[in-house]
Amino acid sequence: MEGKIRSFLILQPRNDDYSGFVAFFKANDVLGKAIHYAGAYSCEVHVPLSGHGPVVVTAVWDNEAAYAGWRSHPIRDEMSPAMAQIVDDTTDTLAIPSGLYRIAIAATR
Repeated sequence: MEGKIRSFLILQPRNDDYSGFVAFFKANDVLGKAIHYAGAYSCEVHVPLSGHGPVVVTAVWDNEAAYAGWRSHPIRDEMSPAMAQIVDDTTDTLAIPSGLYRIAIAATR
């Protein structure tokens, strides 16, 4: 994996509904779509063990262009309205506190 890049997406589940967030990602195969449509090597959803704070979604890509391809892929537009229902709409910058995170979902090529 040396030389690859890793993306981090930090999202706060609405009403701290971590199980609903994870269920959405599973039901919509979000990680699988990143692999299938944009060529991610691996993706993971990390949920804080504390039950407080944001979820971290990570993925490994060949390069910035591969990640940009995922960010602009039309399949993301199809998922956006439902994502807006499960993620807090905040303009605040979310911080990742030190701590432990459970890998709730993982997908690889």
